[in-house]
Amino acid sequence: MGIANWMNGWTAIFPLAVLLYYFFRKRYEIQTISSTLFWEQSMQETKVSPYLKNLQRNALFYLQMLALLLFVFLLLGPFIDQEEVMSDHVILIADTSASMLVEKKDGTLFSEHQERMKKLVDGRVDQAVTLITTGKEPTVILREETDPQKVLDAIGSLTVNYEHEFMDRSIEFAQSIAASSSADIHVYTDSFDRAAVPEGDGKIGWTINSNPDMKMNVSIDKFGAVQSEDGIEAIVKISNQSEEMKQGEIHIKDGLTGVLIAKEIFEIEALSDLLESFKDLPNSKAVHAELVVEDSYKADNSAYALLGNEKNEAIIDGNLHELVKKAFEAAQLEVTIGSVNEMSQAQEISIIVTNDVSFLEKGTNPIILIGRNDSTAEPVSGVVESTTDPLFSIVDISNVYVSELYPPVEGLTTIASIDEKPFIQKSSRGDVVILADIEKTDWPLHPSFPLFIWSSAELLRTEANVAGSFTPNQRKSIVSSEIELFTNEDEYVTTFTEGSSFRAPEKPGIYKLREGENEKLFTVQLEDDEKEVLTNTSFTITKTNSDGSAETGKKFIAVVFLPLFILMIMLIEWEVQRRRGYPN
Repeated sequence: MGIANWMNGWTAIFPLAVLLYYFFRKRYEIQTISSTLFWEQSMQETKVSPYLKNLQRNALFYLQMLALLLFVFLLLGPFIDQEEVMSDHVILIADTSASMLVEKKDGTLFSEHQERMKKLVDGRVDQAVTLITTGKEPTVILREETDPQKVLDAIGSLTVNYEHEFMDRSIEFAQSIAASSSADIHVYTDSFDRAAVPEGDGKIGWTINSNPDMKMNVSIDKFGAVQSEDGIEAIVKISNQSEEMKQGEIHIKDGLTGVLIAKEIFEIEALSDLLESFKDLPNSKAVHAELVVEDSYKADNSAYALLGNEKNEAIIDGNLHELVKKAFEAAQLEVTIGSVNEMSQAQEISIIVTNDVSFLEKGTNPIILIGRNDSTAEPVSGVVESTTDPLFSIVDISNVYVSELYPPVEGLTTIASIDEKPFIQKSSRGDVVILADIEKTDWPLHPSFPLFIWSSAELLRTEANVAGSFTPNQRKSIVSSEIELFTNEDEYVTTFTEGSSFRAPEKPGIYKLREGENEKLFTVQLEDDEKEVLTNTSFTITKTNSDGSAETGKKFIAVVFLPLFILMIMLIEWEVQRRRGYPN
């Protein structure tokens, strides 16, 4: 707090003059008259206390001094230092991650931050406001908006998207927006380290609004389920982040119907982990684990598991070219080189890549056949022609040169050909057959080769009813002409067309993908970083002037209400004078 107009300090002589007047005014002696003694005795019970009597006698003095002192105080121009009001551009960064749903006294941390943002905007007249939400891809909701009502409406419409905040990306994005001029950046999150504030040229002021209150939280850290001969076996890892022992129940439900199939009471010590296992559960395509416990953060009390065999491993025949291995590694599969015996003993979760046609007849594992070991290739010339199969939705192989082709495999569908001779075939269950040795083509020199391998692996890596697990808003290319997204309750969400990028829903749960008559389940799970409640103190870093001193704004105190208060005191003073018999 400071004073803007010290030159007006001379006005202090007025209250001093009144004070001197009361010191030197004529005093009167109180005398008792005999005729009034009777009335004084009768009025004893109606007399006020000596303290109140003293107040009544000196009320005019107190009121005069108060009015004069307030008047002098107003003339001095008092103000409060306020760092954030100096710039014409205000940038708001709103954390929309799941951890913002931690419960507070009057709602959630997210709703509390919304009210803080609205209060800030209310005090920003004619200032441009930019509103940014966090995530892997920071989103600009408003850009330098000067209409306060539009800004307030945009803040009120914000929702939590459950995606991890990736705050560093939003900070960099906000800095790029403010690069050309000075700005005040306000961050609304749960925890932000002061050391993480980027160093700049002093043109940007930072205000970090965090969550200083530690809240109790018990979360499902890990959850998994597998199919066994006797039913489903599930295991739940519970984490207690609170500094006290907690009790509750674990509910295991059928993920599709929501029917409770098992429950267990648990007790977990402070700041510790606990493993609970369930056996012989009824068969189901999906299971849902839920904690019933008293804590302040509910979003991490649920987890989901699908009962399906995802193919995350590829076993490649050692006789194939090294570039085949490189292409599958680019498809983010765990790649191993194996012999025929090793491939024969591979589990069903593995994709087998080979030129041995006998594996197509076994039908136990998904197969990608490259070349044939039972036939001789013949020369071929011509342009590659492909069909509209989903494998070519993001792949163009028309410019690939092939010198030799093997005879086609009977009973398979041709999806690409050269001079009307089959080049690529596909089985009814999705097995892919490339009727050429890779070294007899220039395909590895084209970007379409690793893309085609990725598309084939995506087609084979999941069973018909399982599409895998995603994080909120995760993007992924899809191998399909058109696919529809539904909730577990069969509510339509959206449609993804050929060549579009699939984006998972933001809210955790079980969802369905439908392509024609085929349906696949997938889950959306919270990221591990969103299974913890973080706290930190709020702080402000002011902009600096050219001389290195801190730049602050001035918010003047009582510009309107203080003169009204002085006027009210003067009215009371007039009433006191009237009651004491002074002339008006």
